[in-house]
Amino acid sequence: MSTTPAGLTTFPVTVHEFLPNPDSKKPTHIYEYGVSNSTENALVFIGGLGDGPHGVPYIRHIASSLTTTSLGYTVFEVRLSSAFAGWGTSSISKDVGEITCVVRYLKKQLHKKKVVLMGHSTGCQDCVAYLLHRISHIQQRMGYREEEHEGEANSEEEEEFPEIDGIILQGPVSDREAIGMNMPREDMEEAIKLARRMIREGKENEYMPKDKLPVDMRETPVTAYRWDSLASPRGHDDFFSSDFSDTEAKDIWGPLNKPVLVVPSEEDEWVPKSINVADLIQYWSQFCRPNVYSKLSGLIPGANHRVDNDEGRRWLADRVLRFLGEVEKGIEIASRRGTPMSGR
Repeated sequence: MSTTPAGLTTFPVTVHEFLPNPDSKKPTHIYEYGVSNSTENALVFIGGLGDGPHGVPYIRHIASSLTTTSLGYTVFEVRLSSAFAGWGTSSISKDVGEITCVVRYLKKQLHKKKVVLMGHSTGCQDCVAYLLHRISHIQQRMGYREEEHEGEANSEEEEEFPEIDGIILQGPVSDREAIGMNMPREDMEEAIKLARRMIREGKENEYMPKDKLPVDMRETPVTAYRWDSLASPRGHDDFFSSDFSDTEAKDIWGPLNKPVLVVPSEEDEWVPKSINVADLIQYWSQFCRPNVYSKLSGLIPGANHRVDNDEGRRWLADRVLRFLGEVEKGIEIASRRGTPMSGR
């Protein structure tokens, strides 16, 4: 007989196994809470660096709360190749490719009507990147034609880059600024210079020397590319830093064409004390189109990065459910003439 340690629990999930592409030989897995395919919509949860399926407990509270509503959403957790220790050898673009396969499966095989992505920590970058990549992809296909066509996709494009209906960003923090909390500036700059030299020499997929990384990252192999992406100003992972210029912030927030709920933690230990997060998210919001940035956005009261407090989990679940309700009603997003993306 086995026993569950105090504070832990058991919970059932349905494992979905599918081939991400017709020519794939290795299956992908996603995990569904509740009765399999019992709802018409999906909330897809994506964790942060070092996370994997079932590693962030608050999502189970949200999944349970959804069963008490008529919103018709079920929570799915994804197993990306960047999960757990895999983050050190992966990339945002690779995550986006794998998330695309998940969304395609949900829509084509499970016939979900609406799909909303929810990210925690670095998973927030994946959510924003998915939207930016999709917008850029369609704009390039359209040749940046008339404004009224922006964001539209034909059946071929929808198959290649399926549409989602909104994103939720919980704990969107700057990895660069978080790393700087635990690493002297001169050591960080030296490690970035080394990574860039390795990249120039064609060694972007080789591992960084462990003694050049922060102590809390030394247990995971980290490539020169991923270190540069995470630690460098305007690296591919640099979405939420507090020192962006207006132009840089607009490049991220301006193109978004789906509703966005932004819910940072009030007491996030990975945010430098010098940063006023309430002011920061208000700053981001001014670059969004009308009706993109949800008025439900705000700081999760008393919460640390993973929202371990009961009050914070209840508050977060309430905001997520209300946001999904807004998505269900449909939100008219103002159009804006397309401009080429910045290459993120």
